[in-house]
Amino acid sequence: MAGVLGVAAATGYADRDEPKVNRKSDIREAILRRFLREKSSPVEGYAGTFIAEADAHKLDWRLLPSLAFVESGAGKHNRLNNLFGWNNGTSRFQSATEAIHHVAEALAEARPYKGKSIAQKLAAYNSNPGYRRLVTGVMNQIAAR
Repeated sequence: MAGVLGVAAATGYADRDEPKVNRKSDIREAILRRFLREKSSPVEGYAGTFIAEADAHKLDWRLLPSLAFVESGAGKHNRLNNLFGWNNGTSRFQSATEAIHHVAEALAEARPYKGKSIAQKLAAYNSNPGYRRLVTGVMNQIAAR
């Protein structure tokens, strides 16, 4: 929850426009964009990046944006492009894209997370009681499973 409690920092989201990649239309991206737009998120333009990184790392597509929502209000209250409160909010990323990639890769491959269920990953991410319920609640707001 460090990101939620942190002071908002100005960021230009210089890499706001995702790279144009030849990919098929994906209803998940439309669903996620709508959710982020309704929440007035400055990272709405990264919906495709959240999904592409989740797919590349075999994560639930709703996990990364839900973590960003809980930790930084989906980018409203982040510092140093750290949408996820990564490393207790101290990590610095050159861009939101870099942050999304880094956290996706870590959740898939880093020792505390590799091979674990979403519930186990969330317990390792933040041991605060109720954190898992908070994040999974946002996941269900994005789209019910």
